[in-house]
Amino acid sequence: MGEQVESSGVLDRVSSLPDHILCRILSLLPIKDIVRTSIISLRWRHLYASSVSIIDFNDGLSCQPVLTENDNNFLNFVDRFLSNPKQLSLECFRVNDYWVRKHGIPRDESYLRLNGWICAALWCGVKEIDIEFGFLDVFTLPTLMFNCHSMVTLTLNEGDMKVPSNTCLPNLKTIHFGCCTFWDSCSVLRLISNCHVLENLEFICCDFFYISELNIRNLSLKWLVLDFAAMYVGSQSHRDFNVIGIDTPNLVYFKYVDATVEGYTLSDMKSLEKADIEITLLNSVDYERATNLLKGIFNVQCLCLTIEDCSKTFFLTPLEPVLEFNNLVDLVIRNFDNDDWEGTWIVEYLHCTPNLKTLTLELVMERTSAEGFRSLPTTVPLCLLFHIKEIEIIYFDGEENMFEMISYFLKHASVLEKLVIENIGPREKEKSTVIEEVLSLPKKSKKCVIVTP
Repeated sequence: MGEQVESSGVLDRVSSLPDHILCRILSLLPIKDIVRTSIISLRWRHLYASSVSIIDFNDGLSCQPVLTENDNNFLNFVDRFLSNPKQLSLECFRVNDYWVRKHGIPRDESYLRLNGWICAALWCGVKEIDIEFGFLDVFTLPTLMFNCHSMVTLTLNEGDMKVPSNTCLPNLKTIHFGCCTFWDSCSVLRLISNCHVLENLEFICCDFFYISELNIRNLSLKWLVLDFAAMYVGSQSHRDFNVIGIDTPNLVYFKYVDATVEGYTLSDMKSLEKADIEITLLNSVDYERATNLLKGIFNVQCLCLTIEDCSKTFFLTPLEPVLEFNNLVDLVIRNFDNDDWEGTWIVEYLHCTPNLKTLTLELVMERTSAEGFRSLPTTVPLCLLFHIKEIEIIYFDGEENMFEMISYFLKHASVLEKLVIENIGPREKEKSTVIEEVLSLPKKSKKCVIVTP
């Protein structure tokens, strides 16, 4: 193709490039810029079909309350692009229904249009689908989506979802459900069990109705997140299930955020490397429930334990001797604002972790009435004597109870190499005075360095 001359006298060298180079250039552009190029000429309109691998509505549409000309161009672009799905190779399709609420768009017609786009993307052999429908009461997803052999990643956000009872997703490795409501909860659990190469599963703030037990079974699963933090308000739970069962023997990472449920049935997680547990205790009964949850993750190597003790009994209850984390080498303990922590409980917990190497404490205390130790422990944890090499204190308020616990650690930690104290915020003493007092504490380990950044 010969060089073209624009009216301004500038040579159009881009149009003279071969198709494969232009396709590569287009593939690097944001979707809204690709839409603009499609109106330049018939040649460019042909090229974008070979260059687009990702369609993302978040990038293509404006935030204006009404449809703009660019919005209409983008929607028409999607129509044209997906009109011949068998000729396309689409990697990712991210779609939302925010534009449906804009003035002048018929609701029913819009959702039929959305459904058609999803089906077309599936016919393209799409590998990743991300759907966020927040403005429709119940959206029945196309059956084709649950019988797609090309899909590797599925993300569903917001809205009431209906999952067909018969599914076949042989290559699906990642599922993310966010703020979804499942009225037929059993069907989504069957979906999980039938995904035989599934590795990552996340439920974030989802409602499950008409089931008493949330049972998750999958042999290939490696990453599991159950985050129901927004599902309880005060002392009232907003979910139907009261028992959680997890049968995932190859799980590597587990995150659980919730108030405790009545029962936990967790299979031996022999491959578990890391767990993030954030539990809210609403009454004294929850102590036993929390203990049962911790029993199920005894193989974990790295644990972050966050406790919101609304019952004010957890840290005052002696730990059961059945708790033992022989594989645990890295431990983080957090509490919530206005929750009293208890030094005796922390030391008792260290008795359950004989091989611990690093300990991090993020303890916030708003009331000065709490005590670091209700009684001085009679025996020193084995991990403190022989294994712990680093201790990090994230918040240090300069109060006596914290000094008492730090003094205990320094007195007994035989192989401690580093004690890090961050965010020193004393109430009555100057920061420099607090640091001097910490540095003057006796240390059993001669290698120990105290760091106060």
